Amino acid sequence: MREEPRIGIEIQLLLLVGAILAGWGGACTADAQEIVNRIKSAGRVVSAVNVRAGLADLPTGTNWEGLSVDLAKALAAAVLGDARKVSFVSGDRKSGPEKLVKGEVNLYLPVEPMAPSRLAGLGLMSSQPFFFNVQKVMVTKDSGITTMDQLRDKSIAVQPGYVNEQNLEMANEEHLRNYFRRAGWQFLVFPFQEWDEMESAFLSEKVNAISAEETELARLRAGNREEVGDAVILPQLISVEPVSAVAGSGDLSWLALLNATISLLIEADYLGISSDNVDAMKSSTDPEIRYLLGATPGIGIPVGLDDRWAERVIKAVGNYGQAFKRDLGANSPLAIPRGPNDLWSRGGLLCPGPIR
Repeated sequence: MREEPRIGIEIQLLLLVGAILAGWGGACTADAQEIVNRIKSAGRVVSAVNVRAGLADLPTGTNWEGLSVDLAKALAAAVLGDARKVSFVSGDRKSGPEKLVKGEVNLYLPVEPMAPSRLAGLGLMSSQPFFFNVQKVMVTKDSGITTMDQLRDKSIAVQPGYVNEQNLEMANEEHLRNYFRRAGWQFLVFPFQEWDEMESAFLSEKVNAISAEETELARLRAGNREEVGDAVILPQLISVEPVSAVAGSGDLSWLALLNATISLLIEADYLGISSDNVDAMKSSTDPEIRYLLGATPGIGIPVGLDDRWAERVIKAVGNYGQAFKRDLGANSPLAIPRGPNDLWSRGGLLCPGPIR
């Protein structure tokens, strides 16, 4: 029986909400202009980030790295002309939104989607997805397991997850149980409240497999080569969750800039514009490329910036594919395939919104 991933209605809902709230091309509100002016006055973009390898992390102990970090740097390049003018504070699923509500940060970059009811309750808004968080299963290489159906009647470690106001924000155990129920298979679930305990159970081979977000599995594999060797992350998707940037309520133009920046990174990837060829691409005859790079006037109008903001972004962080490869993919210790984070034209879920 072929099992489909639990992409669910959340993607459609968040995409719809993001598109409606973004105000593509709408007039700037006073509150929204205040955010950009505040950033210009402070001379930096301040972000609360959920710490996660590949998204926002301090691998050297000093410099933040990851896809979420690159998104913040892209915004700094757009607004301030310098991707280095960023500051980051750690914020989990509770403290991150609180810092945003209090005005301590300009945006919150989570590692999982916030429930719509919680967004509404805090008066916050989410952008279009900038990352699709994938839940998978990992086994040791010497187990000989290559597909999910071989895990029938095998023990799998997983964290229960949590719910918020009956809206699931992270529910790895439930996703895993539903996957096996739909396939009609039996399995032995071993729920662990603490990640360290679950990790230890897998490393000591007390369980046959472990299920979590792919970023966490890849970090576990990269950090424990001696114990697990080249552990295998199975290709089957247990669930896919759209992750969006979160902004304060009423800041429609700031949200529009968030969406436009995410869309720019994706569209540049699609059109083949990279940090290496951006200057040469400005002489292209392709009307979309000319518009994105400001050769044809207009791209600055929807976001209240000059027409070279997109060029600055691409020069600073590259296109989405470059950022993913550097932070999560082949050029990172995580070595995660793009999967759902690939372009729509290559079977992925990434699709840019209009920047008009």
